Amino acid sequence: MSIDSAKRSRHWLLSVGGPSSALITMVLGVPSGASAQESGASIVDSRAGVEEVIVTARRRSEDLARVPGTIAVFGQDQLIERAIRSDSDLQLVAPGLTIRQTQGNNSLTYSIRGQSADTFSGSPSAVIAYMNEVPLTIGSASSFYDLESIQVLKGPQGTLFGRNTTGGAVLYTSAKPTNEFAARFRGRVGNLDLREIEGMVNIPIVDNTVLLRAAFSIVDRDGYIHNRANNSYLGELSRTSGRVSLTIKPSETVTNDTVFQYADIGGTNTGASYTYSAYPCGATNHGFVLTCSSGLLFSPALDDVVATPGAWANYLAAHPDAYAPGLLAYIEEQRRNGAYSTYYPLGAKQDGKDWLLSNTTSFDVNDNLQIRNIFGASRSESDSDRPQIGAPFITILTANLDTGEVGNESLIKSISEELQLQGRTDSGSLDYIVGFYFQREEGDTIWPQTYFDLSPVLLPSSVTNAFRIENKTSALYAQGTWDVSSWIDNLRLTAGIRYTWEKVRIKQLPRATYTYGMPDQHNSFSDPSWELGLEYQATPSLFAYIKTRGSFRSGGFNGSAPPVDAPAEQGGNIFKSEQTQDIEAGLKSRGSLFGRPANLSLAVYHQWIQDVQRVEFPDPDGPGGLASIAVTANVPSAKVYGLELEASIMPTDWLQLGLTGAYTHASFSDGNVELFGTAYKYGPVGDTPEVSGTFFAQVHFPTSENTGDISLRGEVYAQTSQYFSNAADSVALDTELPGYGVVSGRLQWANIMGTRLSAALFGKNLLDKTYFVGGMTLASALGHNAAAVGEPRTYGLELAYEF
Repeated sequence: MSIDSAKRSRHWLLSVGGPSSALITMVLGVPSGASAQESGASIVDSRAGVEEVIVTARRRSEDLARVPGTIAVFGQDQLIERAIRSDSDLQLVAPGLTIRQTQGNNSLTYSIRGQSADTFSGSPSAVIAYMNEVPLTIGSASSFYDLESIQVLKGPQGTLFGRNTTGGAVLYTSAKPTNEFAARFRGRVGNLDLREIEGMVNIPIVDNTVLLRAAFSIVDRDGYIHNRANNSYLGELSRTSGRVSLTIKPSETVTNDTVFQYADIGGTNTGASYTYSAYPCGATNHGFVLTCSSGLLFSPALDDVVATPGAWANYLAAHPDAYAPGLLAYIEEQRRNGAYSTYYPLGAKQDGKDWLLSNTTSFDVNDNLQIRNIFGASRSESDSDRPQIGAPFITILTANLDTGEVGNESLIKSISEELQLQGRTDSGSLDYIVGFYFQREEGDTIWPQTYFDLSPVLLPSSVTNAFRIENKTSALYAQGTWDVSSWIDNLRLTAGIRYTWEKVRIKQLPRATYTYGMPDQHNSFSDPSWELGLEYQATPSLFAYIKTRGSFRSGGFNGSAPPVDAPAEQGGNIFKSEQTQDIEAGLKSRGSLFGRPANLSLAVYHQWIQDVQRVEFPDPDGPGGLASIAVTANVPSAKVYGLELEASIMPTDWLQLGLTGAYTHASFSDGNVELFGTAYKYGPVGDTPEVSGTFFAQVHFPTSENTGDISLRGEVYAQTSQYFSNAADSVALDTELPGYGVVSGRLQWANIMGTRLSAALFGKNLLDKTYFVGGMTLASALGHNAAAVGEPRTYGLELAYEF
């Protein structure tokens, strides 16, 4: 292979997406000769002509091709090439991961393999995100910049990471300081008046001893959903973030890494701005009677409801922008107006401030033993007004018209501490990790709400939920991988165990309309998590594994429900822990096909879940005079099985092809729950497209060494339909979102004419397809549902310079 061909083969392996071909850490300024253990850079295997990919999915650096599990990995170059600049972009490059927008672009929930957390449920997340191994508590969407890697771990996580999860984990790792001066600046301009700039400066203050890195990102962009109520636009972005990283190496055996990050998030929320469906009175679905409150009250039938002729005319006179035929008729009007037109009478501001501190100290006791301490602290504050429905009727507002409160407020503070002992026996037959984890999290939530503003005919009903939830988590864990080649050549056994204790407390805050002064509530939960698996290196290029895992999500309290020490079925706010078990088997092949570099990863799994935590809104008036409640029910059982595939090949020196796909079949085995005397049946599982996938092709054009590297990348993400409710077969009819496909592209000219200047034209959703990315279901409470629309076509120019 020629030198140019070798270079392009390596560049191809940097650009391939998915679990077996991404380079994690091609960090600007990494010294030549640095090992993967030190810097995370890939290692070239010249015999196979392919790259090793180093991941930390098991809290130690390992070759991805020999890690038992489904992991999607994106390195620094890929984040740029594939336009992964925020949380929602991850879905387009990691099939099987759904980034759900319940209340719009700043209300995101991660879902993997059918495991998610419902809005207003109080349930712990089924998928937890970490920054530098510290759990994130951010309250809005993020901007990705100067990251070393993103790793998406699929399936239950419990034996190694900070919090137990039933769906997976997403690991963000910031780029570390290096021992040479380096800098990089990147700017973007585009449609919707996009203005974006990010940069990084790396300074070795004391040679190889004190290293400093500073990075920043500033993003401003106009909105794309026209709000006819005040002629404004929803979806504006205004984010400013900065990060400072300091590495101190007082000796050859001790390293201390400190990272501080701050973000100021503004703009406007898109909300669930598209009025999607509403129900007429008398409608049923599989024998379940549908709620028709909104469709009945906001219609000419109001005259009959209040027994006052002319009541609807009086309402229309007081609300001249209302749609005279009523809410049910407005569904068709919304479709005529299009997805990027809405009506919301208040503002849709997003105001958030987040900071995160992580400090990691590593002490190499000897060649086979390391002690690590990971400390984390964070604070996230958010004030957010989010449209709940896009119709010109006030069925629900994120505001309390009695008190003047506007917007949902949250303040989340967290502090965590983790002590690890990582080692290997002298013989090298056992790798192990033992640790202790502690986290204390405190979250204040203020939810002002107003329902059914039919003034002057009927006065609206307003309420504010205000509560604090405290969670104290402590855990002990141990996991080891044994080389048992004395039994069978190239066979390894992995076993892990973790025991977690969680104490949860809820306190009603003074701004609560009805519940302030009620006694605090406490509960404790404890459970084990475990993993057991076999790993077999069948040939130098073929790896196989099978494993089984068990994990859980802690129980707790729903702050919107009546503060009664009882489960939802009995009218209270307590919900139990959710339990899960799975079995997964997979094959990974890294080598060549017909003499060309090729990779294949295939995994199949089956997962069982008991006491599934799901939210419901059973009664808009609520027991005891409450204006509205949400309760978290434990649905008896669910199951998920599926297949995940990644394949890539370089048929020529100038062409690369790749495919990543996921088949996910999720269902409730037993979805029957009774709340306040009413039967509910859950199904199908929401936020889970059955099939999703990404295909890409990348061409490298022939150029001379002094010209630079010119490449063109095209990528298609597609998925089948998904539901934004978990009760579409019963009380939440018409909550299925259609499938869609999104085409993206990037034309890049790197190292222009031998300089360090690069330029690119980029575009996402190039065919300008209208699609939906989530929704807000208020079917059983108010009788209507609203959807969140995805971004229209975006495109622009990017310039970057590094030195």
